[in-house]
Order: sequence, then C-alpha cells, then structure tokens
Amino acid sequence: MLQHAHPAKFVAEILGILWCTYFLWIHNWIGAVISSLIFFLGSTIALWNKPIDDLAETALGKIMLVYATPSNFVIYNLSALPVIYGLWMHRGPYIVAGYSLLLLPHLWAWKR
Repeated sequence: MLQHAHPAKFVAEILGILWCTYFLWIHNWIGAVISSLIFFLGSTIALWNKPIDDLAETALGKIMLVYATPSNFVIYNLSALPVIYGLWMHRGPYIVAGYSLLLLPHLWAWKR
C-alpha cells in the first residue's frame, strides 16, 4: 500500500481513474481496462524495487497505511465495484456510495 504514496504513482493513478471514468461513462469497457492497465500497472512496474520506506513518514504515506490492515484492504478493493457500476449505469448514488466506502476506514483510523 505504501507504494501508492509515491508522488509519481499517485499522479498516474489519478490519471487512470479519470480516463477509466470517461471510458466507463461512454460504455467503452475495453478503453477502461486498457487505460487502467497502462496507468495502474505501468506505474507499479516503473516503481518496482524503488525505495519506499521514507514514504511512510509523509502525509500521503500515513493516509495510505490506513489500508494496510486486511479488512481495510478488502474495503479498499471492493469500493471500486459500486463506482464502476454507477459510472456504467450513470447512477450517481452508486458512485457516491463507492467513494464513501473507500473513505470509511479513515473514520476509524483518525479516531485513534
């Protein structure tokens, strides 16, 4: 999870989300898959074996470490499903529900 806190990977993932959102909205699932692979997998491969230990002390690193527990990691990954469905069907409540689920672990993490 800490690799997601790298500034280059973070920007690549934001770009991937934007392009994937566009392609899902216009019902082009092939474009969504390809853009996801390019940005998400590409940024992971580009940063492979790069030192990331120092990222734990950054603000973004601390935010990403919230998802390092098994239950929060499951929530992190499952939160994409209602967002994807909502974008495909043009249903705002599903999109909001998915992103709300994504942010839910922070309610417990920052309470401590």
